[in-house]
Amino acid sequence: MSFWRRPFLVLLVVIGVVYVRLASAGFVSFDDGLHVYANPFLNPPTLESLAKLWREPYEKLYIPLAYTIFGAVAAWARVPSHLDVSVGQAVSVDATAFHVVSVALHLANAWLCFLFARRLSGRTRSALIGALVFALHPLQVESVGWISELRGLASSLFALLALNAFVLARQAPAGAFASSRRLLTASAVAVTCAMLCKPSAVVLPLVALVLDRNVFERPWRRALLQAASWAVVTVPFAWVTRSLQAVSAAGESIWWQRPFVAGDALAFYLFKTFVPLDLCVDYGRTPSAVMSHPWGYLAGAVPLAVLALCYAHRRRRPTRWLGALLFVVFLLPTLGLVPFSFQAYSTVADRYAYLALVGVGLVVADVAEQLRGNELAARGVAAALVGLAFASFQQSRFWLDSSALLRHAIDVNPRAAFAYNNLGDVELGNGNPAGALADYQACVRIDPTAVKAYINLAEIHAADGELSQAEDAVALALKAPALGADDYSNLGIVLMKMSQPARALEALSMASRLDPSSPTYLYNEANGLSAVGQFDKAEATYRRCLSLAPTLAGAHTGLGIVLAETHRVRAAVEEFRTAVRLQPGDPAALDDLNKAESMLQQQR
Repeated sequence: MSFWRRPFLVLLVVIGVVYVRLASAGFVSFDDGLHVYANPFLNPPTLESLAKLWREPYEKLYIPLAYTIFGAVAAWARVPSHLDVSVGQAVSVDATAFHVVSVALHLANAWLCFLFARRLSGRTRSALIGALVFALHPLQVESVGWISELRGLASSLFALLALNAFVLARQAPAGAFASSRRLLTASAVAVTCAMLCKPSAVVLPLVALVLDRNVFERPWRRALLQAASWAVVTVPFAWVTRSLQAVSAAGESIWWQRPFVAGDALAFYLFKTFVPLDLCVDYGRTPSAVMSHPWGYLAGAVPLAVLALCYAHRRRRPTRWLGALLFVVFLLPTLGLVPFSFQAYSTVADRYAYLALVGVGLVVADVAEQLRGNELAARGVAAALVGLAFASFQQSRFWLDSSALLRHAIDVNPRAAFAYNNLGDVELGNGNPAGALADYQACVRIDPTAVKAYINLAEIHAADGELSQAEDAVALALKAPALGADDYSNLGIVLMKMSQPARALEALSMASRLDPSSPTYLYNEANGLSAVGQFDKAEATYRRCLSLAPTLAGAHTGLGIVLAETHRVRAAVEEFRTAVRLQPGDPAALDDLNKAESMLQQQR
């Protein structure tokens, strides 16, 4: 009996045990560079750099609160620059700190899930069972183990805070109008924070509508007014995200196909809820892949039948109906009814089910409550929870490093082209060009339009002196339907290595023109200009870069080199000192500083 009286302690222990191995996990070559260790605004973070993230989008995302949280962790996790073999790149932040924060956020979310369920049901035992399902289900491992998805965990924290405040407001005594108003205001603030972390929180107004109608039985007019008050907050952010993120042709679908794509996605999540095996980061279930099979048109019948069954018994088992509704509603933004960018890889992803597991927890809690007193059922629930915990513990091992993650993705989905390309990046960064070459070749065999892999192949061939093969790879990259700024920037770097400065500078300049707000592309262009001796243009480009990202150490180093080459040694020393201050322990930066200071002494 005492077990049920200490729900937070129970959640703390089981989550700690399940995710303990993440304490030794690193970054992974799956957007962690984009968001964290190579983010020019977070290395290191400053008030000025974080303010820029609030003023304008970064990499077609406007989630400034999430990046502020990333920045706070990055400031705490600063370490000397070193090669991280997990990603094959130099990093100056410790991955462990991010993993610790992710696990802490998941614990907080599980606790809020428990409070939410208990406030709805009034039962501690069943609420804890629901929270344990939420906490331990293997579908949650991607959100907890992937550092980049700390943004989703933070968004979920604010979403669950909003829902708890909303329920408390609705449960306030009839005369406590002021208290109810304060709680509703707090919930609206939490909704705003959730949207500032991840735009999938756009669904929260619908969740409020579901609660008002099915739990508190408020009239449609009042329920819609409350939902509209949250929608005023969420819709503008969703519109900004939609306007920033283009959907590639691989992620598009014909309008009449989208309900079938959504039905298939729901069936997938329902299946993985009960059989959480072979989980990975890329299932390859693109709209075209789904619609190319007869089952793509039929799969949605299964979740619809389950939903209809719950609806038919909504009077006798209202919590079960509520849980089923929340499962669907939380998934709505990523079912493919409205196309989104990740659909170029897959409509479904484990992380999209994070909050949907709140609904699953409510359903399981209701079943457990119905069977209370049945010893066999109690043992079955306990066995199921242990099984979930063990499966999640096993799944967490794939997030220890890039190689484990990407190889597992390939094992589950052999056509995961991106996994071969990213694995090649890791191999190349760790000094294994032969392994990288095989990975890149596998990538383009699966996806002949994989621009990044062709550019990487060109780099390897150029390094081996195989210039003809390198040129062929460049030509294939240029035949791709649409090259983005990142593609042009990478292409420019490779063309510079192929001793083709004119073409390289054209590509680097194109990247900056396509995305003039990116300090990374300006930095790469400035490096190219400096390499060919165009120091005036290089200086101007470095300064434009630093006006966007003042803490980008490499840009200070590059500017220092330009200043030294143009005989402004004193100014160069200041730039090198800034670079060393930003990247303490970086041997290259220290060497540049020592050489510049020696030159300055000689001038004196």
